[in-house]
Amino acid sequence: MGDAIETDALRARIRELDRALVALAAERVTVARQLGDAKRRAAQPIVDYAQERVVLERARAATEAAGLDARVAEAILLTLIRAAVSAQDQDSWRHAAVGQGKTAVVVGGEGRMGRWFTRFLADQGYEAGALDIRASGEERAWAEGALANADLVVCSTPPAATAALYERWRPSPPAGIIVDIASIKTPLVDPIRKLQEAGAAVASIHPMFGPSVALLRDCDVVICDTGDARATRMVSQLFESTTARLMHVPLAEHDRLMADVLTLAHSSVIAFALALPDAAVPVRSTTLGALQTLSANLVRESPDVYYEIQALNPHSADALNRLARAIDRVRDAVASRDAGAFTDLMREGEAKTTGTMEAVDVQWGTDTLGSSAHAAQMTTTNTTVVKDPVCGMDVDTATAAARSEYQGQTFYFCGAKCKETFVLDPKPYVGAAAGTPKSGAGCCS
Repeated sequence: MGDAIETDALRARIRELDRALVALAAERVTVARQLGDAKRRAAQPIVDYAQERVVLERARAATEAAGLDARVAEAILLTLIRAAVSAQDQDSWRHAAVGQGKTAVVVGGEGRMGRWFTRFLADQGYEAGALDIRASGEERAWAEGALANADLVVCSTPPAATAALYERWRPSPPAGIIVDIASIKTPLVDPIRKLQEAGAAVASIHPMFGPSVALLRDCDVVICDTGDARATRMVSQLFESTTARLMHVPLAEHDRLMADVLTLAHSSVIAFALALPDAAVPVRSTTLGALQTLSANLVRESPDVYYEIQALNPHSADALNRLARAIDRVRDAVASRDAGAFTDLMREGEAKTTGTMEAVDVQWGTDTLGSSAHAAQMTTTNTTVVKDPVCGMDVDTATAAARSEYQGQTFYFCGAKCKETFVLDPKPYVGAAAGTPKSGAGCCS
């Protein structure tokens, strides 16, 4: 009887502590939003990686003093930081109000990504609605009436459907900026050109995230150059108030990139799922569990969308062939009992995933990326090494001593001195001579 009473009392105390933790977390996010407002007034970047590091180190020290596993505090603080930045991000785009007094129609707006864009645009001040057979009659009627003169028309439809829309609109295009968010651009290149010839303003973007994303700081948005500077500028502004990274690429180069980013990744995950045994594996493993979770999430998505990503990209065959050759190499090394060959495969894989191989720059010219500093900071997933824009030193993004956000771009520094120099006056370091030592600026290593 006494043990039961004690157990109930302890559970009641845990409930009280849980409520207190939730209340404190909510208060922390509220204070973080206030901090975000102060940063905006001071024209400071929302994300400060150096300060995040201080917060985590402070938490680790506190947990050691309290006798708690440091990993627990780190997990809690990282979650709270993400929640705070997400809230600050939403406040930033509401504050920017780039859509104030404007209208936006999201074609396919009742799909998952379409709904995300409708909310995103509404938060930015747009009067936004979905043009979709699944939308309410009232909303669909509004969108149909607004389409011809809307300031922005977002096509949240598959590539083939978007191409058909562009062909249908060609005799009398909508007056506003038209932008697709398709994962594959090859089917759209010709329709975009024809729509432009008909007088339309057309942009093209690819948000590299799904509708469940909570924090844009972890995301890239690919801005494809369609040759229409005004349209491209307008759609870029939608994300400039967020913490997403904007990456500008030529429209014709998009699908070559996506063969590695999407085709290779998706086909690898699908192949893993297909290779699993019919009966569930009874033993748990962290590696197996991580891959099962990843593949389970992917294979539950729309087969039509993922088929188009694979089949409509003319560069998919090369990525699929490389995947097949890689599997053959692993199989051959194991079948021949060649430990040396297997070790070589592991080391090659390590090099490709840690950036020790020669960096592959995705610069297509400073006109495309916006500045040579942006070009120096943009690399493919084969490398994490970039240039410190102040001193020109090579910096690994994973271990950079300091970071700073400027105009939607993350810059990495070898140390605090270079960061402070950059933050005081960023403009000289995003010009033509970015990444070369400036007079009086020394390396802070």
